[in-house]
Amino acid sequence: MNLTRIFPILLLLSVEYSGVFIAVIADLVSGLRKSRSRGEKCTSWGLRRSVDKLLRYYLALIALSLVDFMAIAAFILLRDSGSVAIPEFPFLTTFGALSLALIEVKSICEKSEDKGDLRRAAGMLSDLLSRIPAGFLSRLK
Repeated sequence: MNLTRIFPILLLLSVEYSGVFIAVIADLVSGLRKSRSRGEKCTSWGLRRSVDKLLRYYLALIALSLVDFMAIAAFILLRDSGSVAIPEFPFLTTFGALSLALIEVKSICEKSEDKGDLRRAAGMLSDLLSRIPAGFLSRLK
């Protein structure tokens, strides 16, 4: 296996892990702003919950990535033996990262009195998805 086949997978994984991190930070910032607007104080307990959430999310992503790596290694071995031609793509990690990021978007929009947050988040997600190059996923094969 050469680097030209590994690099797109590593790039995708770094985007996914970064995306989950940014989503958790966005949820934290949103929560801090909402609590300040209600006159509540920021507590270390609340901040620890955010760190705990991030650690749980990354633990889940690492587990999914390990399963993906085992599956990718099996696909490569099968393909090299001429049996099967399945693309090496981290399906589980991608699905997990998208799910966790969407949970954070929902969390940001919950408990919000104005629905503008939901529209902004949906617009931001749509904008991000539209920036993915058309043939990006097909190049991972």
